[in-house]
Amino acid sequence: MSGTYKQAGTARTVFILAVSLSAIALLGISFLRGENMIEMLARTLTQFVVPVNAAIMFGFTVIVALTIGVFMHYYLFELRDRFMYDPERARLIAKQLHAPGKSAEERMADVKRVLDEDETLFSQIFRRFLNENGFSAPRPGKVWQALQDEEFDRVKRNMMYLSLASVISPAIGFLGTAVGMVAAFYEISIQDTVTPADLATSIQIALITTVVGLTIKTIAMLLKTAVIHSIGRREDQLTLAYQRLFER
Repeated sequence: MSGTYKQAGTARTVFILAVSLSAIALLGISFLRGENMIEMLARTLTQFVVPVNAAIMFGFTVIVALTIGVFMHYYLFELRDRFMYDPERARLIAKQLHAPGKSAEERMADVKRVLDEDETLFSQIFRRFLNENGFSAPRPGKVWQALQDEEFDRVKRNMMYLSLASVISPAIGFLGTAVGMVAAFYEISIQDTVTPADLATSIQIALITTVVGLTIKTIAMLLKTAVIHSIGRREDQLTLAYQRLFER
């Protein structure tokens, strides 16, 4: 317990020290340059607004590529019928499982031979079910559901990228807008005369990154919803396949 408190205290100390050193550095630089710290930061942002916005747009491109890639991965690989469930193979397993005139050991041997030729997710769960003696469990259905949930947790692993895209895109967009607005108003402040057209143009450019970020967030959330719906349908399919096999 004391180790936990010590670790938390150390992290807090490092954070406070980093913030303090950053503030001291900014104040020291502004003092040496004889310039107000706010004005210095605004001027610096104005100088680098173009490369910052270029980096933000490049980041958006990477996020879009990642989002589409993850979505296509699910529908081309993870959620394809041939990777999830083979009805013909399942019927053969059911036939071997309930074959009359054979001992339990013979039926299990036949079932395992069929499973060795099947690489679907259903067969992977079934193999684990047999290895963990699911038949002899007081509640085999609970054992199956636990194994199925574990396998689908692995399938859902790439969902974090869609969640990340939906969270980070608007944040990056707002960052671009904030940088653009600071640069726009700094340019306005150092000019003698500013027309409404100049002000509107500067604000319009600054807001583009927010629009792009929110658009990417919307697309990522829609794709994530579609994937979640498909995964839920697949989970119901495998649960029904289990019920057809064992609950007879």
